[in-house]
Amino acid sequence: MKVWEEVSRLLGVKPIVSAAIGPVTGEGLSLHAERYLFRMTQREIPALPAMVLLSHLGGGRAHEAHQADTVFDSIPSFSAAMRANCPTHWQFGGAIDVAIFYFSEPLHGDALRLHHLISGSSTLYSFNDPLVNALARQIVDELAKARGGDADYVHRLSALMVEQSCRTIEGMTGKGMRPDPLQIGRLEQVLGWIQQNLSSSLPVVDLARRAGVSTAHCRRLFLDAMGMAPHQYILQQRLQRASELLTRTDLSIERIAQECGFSSQSHLTAAFKTAYGVTPAKMKQKAKLSQFVA
Repeated sequence: MKVWEEVSRLLGVKPIVSAAIGPVTGEGLSLHAERYLFRMTQREIPALPAMVLLSHLGGGRAHEAHQADTVFDSIPSFSAAMRANCPTHWQFGGAIDVAIFYFSEPLHGDALRLHHLISGSSTLYSFNDPLVNALARQIVDELAKARGGDADYVHRLSALMVEQSCRTIEGMTGKGMRPDPLQIGRLEQVLGWIQQNLSSSLPVVDLARRAGVSTAHCRRLFLDAMGMAPHQYILQQRLQRASELLTRTDLSIERIAQECGFSSQSHLTAAFKTAYGVTPAKMKQKAKLSQFVA
């Protein structure tokens, strides 16, 4: 039984995405990617014979505490690298959306670099980097497309994700590692409220009030825990929601702009093109065409 098949059996659910990622030619990064969406309270995962990279894409809080002195609290956007033969015990606070990447032997390049970086850790090596999370999401979204998406594109995204993970753990990106559980607790309710109210204005003063801190402290919390200012995080979430609505619904672009908190259709178009290099109309057109690919 493959390691990812064993994880699926232990979780008791099937992945919504499961695909191999390998180099187009020659030696290089070789992964198996899966995406899970599930709701459960806790699961014990025994030592796995492979290095794993996890990225928390959405949903509730996840808490890992296999050993009393090693605790990892995770909310959406957080990631963790786990060395081979590392058992974990998970407790989940609601529905969880997670991408899991299993590394295949032999390890090469940045995969080997990541292995050396986390080899001395007794449990998961947690970190927070928005680029790693965004790349993980883009990879599983691409793999979910008809025929598994563009294989070369997915491999390049995966290589960048692993490289950025290494850079973050090495402290080269300025992003926080080992996130503070207290910060996570304060932000968890605020992040959930943002998701439920993307169509509203969401001023920082309201976020601070919900977190029970000052406006300045709220900005610091976002920078420390999320790696970005509150307004940047809100824009990221609005664009992400817009992308989902464009590709999965028949709503008009004007209606999507309203649903996602943009002041107008032109505002959405400008922000979307800056972020993704394509207009919402083009994204919607591509999504429609892909539905008819066998």
